[in-house]
Amino acid sequence: MKKEIKYPAPITFKSVFVDHPDISHTIRSIFIEHKIECRVTHRFSKNSKFVSYTISAEFASESDLNDICAGISAIQGFIMMF
Repeated sequence: MKKEIKYPAPITFKSVFVDHPDISHTIRSIFIEHKIECRVTHRFSKNSKFVSYTISAEFASESDLNDICAGISAIQGFIMMF
């Protein structure tokens, strides 16, 4: 069942990647391109092979959210988003 979201809405989600030094910058660049302010924090896996990013932002529409998620999932090393 899909949860109804009333926009604009603050949304937080996580993305997991194989660790690479440019991922945080690339995520922030995607938000800058869409003129959306965001907060990005990260945490490494136990063996530091993977890194999860927690991303929080205010999204004006479902289209904006979908565009951001599509951009993030296209980054090299992307594993999953939840």
